Amino acid sequence: MSLSLPFRAGFVAIVGRPNAGKSTLLNALLRQKLSIVSPVAQTTRHKILGILNGKDHQVCFLDTPGLLDAAKDGLQAALIRTARIASRDDCDVLVLVVDAHAPGEAELAALQGLIRGGRPVLLAMNKSDLVANKSDLKAWAKAYDDALRPAEVHVISALHRHGVDHLLQTIVERLPESPAYYDTDQVSDRWERFFAEEIIRERIFEQYYEEVPHACAVQIEDFKEGGPDRISAIVFVEREPQKGILIGTKGASIRELTKASEKALREFLGRGVALELRVKVKPNWRRDPRALKQFGYQ
Repeated sequence: MSLSLPFRAGFVAIVGRPNAGKSTLLNALLRQKLSIVSPVAQTTRHKILGILNGKDHQVCFLDTPGLLDAAKDGLQAALIRTARIASRDDCDVLVLVVDAHAPGEAELAALQGLIRGGRPVLLAMNKSDLVANKSDLKAWAKAYDDALRPAEVHVISALHRHGVDHLLQTIVERLPESPAYYDTDQVSDRWERFFAEEIIRERIFEQYYEEVPHACAVQIEDFKEGGPDRISAIVFVEREPQKGILIGTKGASIRELTKASEKALREFLGRGVALELRVKVKPNWRRDPRALKQFGYQ
């Protein structure tokens, strides 16, 4: 006679410094792409819920913006606030993602302030595939363990899914016994419009450089489903020169962005998409509380 396992459900915040691989880890845990990723820091701007359903569990992952030491504008202040609230108030388990390297004293001090709160903390030392000398990994893991005293340290590569299954097993074991919070066929609490905005923004990070992607906000103006879906979106920038860069000579750059975004949207939605993009200037929107609220950052 086999005993059934208790059903476990809860919220797991994935937190860490910018570009530590939090969104890549979320996608690896879910085994599908939900969060946009980019090698550029501060790509993630929203707290994104990804739901993983299993036979005896439902894990509600929260991908969060990277934690900065200080805010340079209203947008960064909102992102810091979102990450700290998620790590402090919104989770049953905290997954702290760090790069695989020897931690410095200042970094450890900043992380110590983040993990207070009594919930189980699992430290995921990411990007282990980039370390040539594997003996270093053990020494660095011990340094993090000695300083932060997490419940466990996991050495992983989110990009290649090394160690991700073991991390997931540990997460599930740490969740409280609870019924599911969401329908078992639900993968997020966000609408398709939100993911369409994020996908377009991801293509901007891929196509453009320097400050331009950070100065962009994307807002869906119209989303009509059906053979194909017709999506109209506005890309807001802060200054006229940025608008010119986005559009390009004779509109070449915006056509390339539209084509790449359409392809990504078709892959995500699993159906045809016809996309129209326009560019508008909203001066200094990252410092404007009304604009931040309009774009969903407050």
